[in-house]
Amino acid sequence: MSLLICVATGPELAGLLPDFAPPLETGAKSGGSDTPAAPGAASWPEMQLWPARLKTGNALCCITGVGPINAALALGHVLSRAQAEGTPINAVLNAGLAGAFDLEANPLLSHCLVREEIWPEYGLHDGQSVTAGAFGFPQWQPPQGEAVRDRLTLPGVEALAPFGGKCADDALTNCRSLTVAGVSASFARATDLRGRYKADLENMEGFAVAYACARQGIPCVEVRSVSNKVGPRAREEKDFPGALRSLAQVLPALNLI
Repeated sequence: MSLLICVATGPELAGLLPDFAPPLETGAKSGGSDTPAAPGAASWPEMQLWPARLKTGNALCCITGVGPINAALALGHVLSRAQAEGTPINAVLNAGLAGAFDLEANPLLSHCLVREEIWPEYGLHDGQSVTAGAFGFPQWQPPQGEAVRDRLTLPGVEALAPFGGKCADDALTNCRSLTVAGVSASFARATDLRGRYKADLENMEGFAVAYACARQGIPCVEVRSVSNKVGPRAREEKDFPGALRSLAQVLPALNLI
């Protein structure tokens, strides 16, 4: 029974696991929890599987790369590799940074448990917006249940219970997130997405990771640290180094380390 912990970038993995360092020939080492990212973490390779120690035993971790295409490719690769190496994945924890549409509801450095992922770019585009239901082809029709178009429901922390996972009721805020290939950089774009999808967060990998897991029947838990306001933001509306540091609180909050 194996848990896969995946992140988009090396600095996010270094923030999540401050004492972790992959077995690189370069000897890159991770820094302490008081640093925003480990020296050299940005150069840690993607799509590799490394062991990580949890309270209840070993897990596996990987870096997917940024964006939905990288994330989908990485999950397909590492899930197949883990299966071939005799350590099939039974659950996935996807962690990393995200922007919040409303910093009053989800302040900088707060932690969010994503319960629904949306891909707002799949469907029929009429020149102004995309409608998934108007497109004749769903992404996937599971053997049972509704077809998957642009939305996926994600499990809660209970999916991590076989690995000792649990957390206090107030440790994480339940959120809805949407996944984009291009970060929203205008007020118009941010306002349209939030109004159309009632989303709380914007990220770049969540739907792809969750979709890859769904196709394999693997539960995917997603936790995000808020790093910025979605759209144009003032200096006080972003804190990427602080959000990376705050990732160090995620696994303890989940009782995994």
